[in-house]
Amino acid sequence: MDCGEEVGDFIASMDEPTYKSIAASIVQSGLSVSDLLALKYGDIKEEFEKGTTPVCLSLTRKKTGVPFITEKLDDGMPIYNVSSRAVHAYFHKTAQKFAGYFKGRNPYSPHSLRAAFRTFLSDHKVDPLYLEYWMGQALPEQ
Repeated sequence: MDCGEEVGDFIASMDEPTYKSIAASIVQSGLSVSDLLALKYGDIKEEFEKGTTPVCLSLTRKKTGVPFITEKLDDGMPIYNVSSRAVHAYFHKTAQKFAGYFKGRNPYSPHSLRAAFRTFLSDHKVDPLYLEYWMGQALPEQ
C-alpha cells in the first residue's frame, strides 16, 4: 500500500474531528505536535478570515529555534485546546483499532505522521536543504 494512502486511511478512521484535524495538520505541515498545539488563533487569523489557503504561520520551532516562514498576529486563543498527552493517547487508541495490536512504538504517532511529511517531500525529490528548513531542523545557509 502507498504510504500516503495508508496515512490518509488512518486519518479517515479517526472519529473525533479535533484529532483528525491535528493529524492532517501534522502530515500537511510537518509541524511537531508540540509546535502545532502551541499555535494560537492569532497565528492564522488574518489569512483564515480572508479565506487564504494554504495558511502561512509565523512561529519558531521550540526544539531548534529555527523560525518557520510567517507573519505573527497577537490573538492568544489556542487553536487546539488539548494536551500533547491527550493527542498521543488518542492516536495510540486509534492506531490499535486501525492496525491491530502492535508492540513498542506507535506506527501512527504524531512523530510518525511528521516523518511521513518528510517522506512525501523526499519521495518528490525536494532538495534536502529545503526539506530540513521546512521541517524546522536548520536554517538555509546564505
